[in-house]
Amino acid sequence: MKSVRLLDVKRIEPTDADLPREGKSKVLIKVELCGICGSDLHIWENGRPEGLIPGHELSGTVFDPGPAGGVLKAGDRVTAVPVNPCGTCSACMSMQFNRCLNLMADAPGITTPGAFAEYFAITAGSVRKMPDSMSFEEGAMVEPSAVALHAVNLAGIEPGDKVLIVGGGIIGLLSAAWARICGAAHIGLSEMNAKRGEKALALGDVDEVYDARDPKLQKKLLALTGGGFDKVIECAGPAPAVKSAIGATAHGAVVVLAGISYSDIPVSTMRIAMRELTLKGSYAYTLGEFDTTMDYIARKVLKTERFIDETIGLEGVQSAFTRLADPTGHVVKILVRPH
Repeated sequence: MKSVRLLDVKRIEPTDADLPREGKSKVLIKVELCGICGSDLHIWENGRPEGLIPGHELSGTVFDPGPAGGVLKAGDRVTAVPVNPCGTCSACMSMQFNRCLNLMADAPGITTPGAFAEYFAITAGSVRKMPDSMSFEEGAMVEPSAVALHAVNLAGIEPGDKVLIVGGGIIGLLSAAWARICGAAHIGLSEMNAKRGEKALALGDVDEVYDARDPKLQKKLLALTGGGFDKVIECAGPAPAVKSAIGATAHGAVVVLAGISYSDIPVSTMRIAMRELTLKGSYAYTLGEFDTTMDYIARKVLKTERFIDETIGLEGVQSAFTRLADPTGHVVKILVRPH
């Protein structure tokens, strides 16, 4: 089958791969679309693990139902929860599978072969039938949308809240969309890239965009909001973004750190203490949040196709990764069509 593999630092190329032969233990899916995720970019930038087929935001049709033959049949339109929790630890038993210590032991596209390929195998319990009202494009957007929902749920956004999103990538834009659904009174976006700021305004979920490069931005935000934002979701990761997220808060605010940094970041513990802030880390999502996301997308409450910039074939993946990693570009979401 056709696929792409990670060959080196910032080098991913089309290649032939063996068809997954796990029909007895896993469901074999013919991949229709697979989104490029921020974690895919991290893997690409590090060049590890070498030889990996990335990709985990997928939609497709069942090719071989394997052990799910009583529930699924060939041709069923599906998406999948791209993780494999153990199901027996305390986190799994409390339905918080995203906290499972073994979550990454068999994570498609992260530690095991993913969906930037014509066919993809995954455990039966991870497969979700798509409603008839859901397109393949929408199916490939469920996973990143669930990531954003988890961050918004952790923030506890309520009607009337003033919300700040730090970072206008796809998770930031989806977080703004969920915040609007939750009834936020005002949604601001802090972003360094003017092109992404314009995109966010055009999408309509953000009320105002602030220049993250402005050295006086913190004072301006506190003045504009009458003392700070009630809920802040940091979706970028670098130290300046985390600093601005904490600095723009009202007393008693909640700050959710959804962005990823591979370096230690200094924070102002004085501001956290004196403003009695709550800081929360956000990682993945629960199974319930994934299914809720599917429902909202299927009912067109969360409209995700508008976030997709383009769809490419496997031969265009290297160029797509380069453009998505460009801090000056406007592209935030690219889908890959393997067939």
